[in-house]
Amino acid sequence: MTPKLKLCGWKGWALVAAAFLTASCAPAYKARFDMTSSRGIVWPGKPEKPRVVYLWSLQDVAGEQGKGGLLAAAAGEEEVSDPQRSPVLLRPQGVYADEERLYVADPGAGRVTVVDRKTMDVMQILDTDTVSLSYPLSVVASQDGTIFVSDADLGKVIAYSPGGKFLRYFEGEIQRPAGLAIDRRRGIVYVVDTMGHTVYRYGTDGKRLGSIGRRGEGDGEFNYPTYAFADRKGQLYVTDFLNFRVQMFHPDGTFAGKLGLQGDSYDALDKPKGVAADSEGNIYIVDDGKDMVKIFDREGRLLLFFGGTGHGYGDFYLPTGIFIDDKNMIYVADTVNMRIQAFQLLGGNQ
Repeated sequence: MTPKLKLCGWKGWALVAAAFLTASCAPAYKARFDMTSSRGIVWPGKPEKPRVVYLWSLQDVAGEQGKGGLLAAAAGEEEVSDPQRSPVLLRPQGVYADEERLYVADPGAGRVTVVDRKTMDVMQILDTDTVSLSYPLSVVASQDGTIFVSDADLGKVIAYSPGGKFLRYFEGEIQRPAGLAIDRRRGIVYVVDTMGHTVYRYGTDGKRLGSIGRRGEGDGEFNYPTYAFADRKGQLYVTDFLNFRVQMFHPDGTFAGKLGLQGDSYDALDKPKGVAADSEGNIYIVDDGKDMVKIFDREGRLLLFFGGTGHGYGDFYLPTGIFIDDKNMIYVADTVNMRIQAFQLLGGNQ
């Protein structure tokens, strides 16, 4: 069983946060998936055959015990003085999932939230004696449960034990680490350095193995890269933000292809953010300029898009990160709506 972290001895905070944690030792808190419209929203709509279905959203990471304080704050009766103690997600940007846990990097709250998918127990990675998170943007985990977090303000990638204990920093200078991706089979962690216009390759032990790219517009070059994803075959996908494209690389780091054109049409990219790929080889790009996820084939042809601007189930408001697991479940960080939303690809192994 994965150990749970209980954080004790925190300083005082506002009343809304007191509904989340007590001043002594925090009990186990439960996350809650909102499944109100589960499987009731699909893309495309009739008469077309559905290909993507909405499943659930996650915002509440304190269960019923945090709800009273949250409602008071929403009504303007209280003010959260310490975002790290918020009973809800605040500005989630990075999301990762494995069979046991869901991981959320929430720079708005300055923490990483880890949810046990069976028990719904919540572990918050905040501070240790060695490091205090400031602006965590991305999170991944290895086969043995080691958790890796990129913190843009600290300029570091940090490894934690499955129970949230600090293990080590990744070696070498990183100007502004943003997206992380992991090739579990090969034991490679990819770190996107936005300001360095580079993607670094690391072993899970934190040792640097090499780098991909430099600043430019050519194949294998970047202009402020942001997010990344590694598929089950080890191919790497990188959002090349200001070149308005996604680039693909083989596991050895050599260039494999690219897709994307700048523009505000549906088959172009306005503000590309997170990227992922499903088991059928299709590529998903979060376009937060359109508040939607666009699905392309490997030749760059638009197949489908889902979402749209709004606050309802299945809508997005400035979404950022995305992750697709081995069962083709799609997780999207719906940042300004303060939640993670989950969808299922219908087809393939369905």
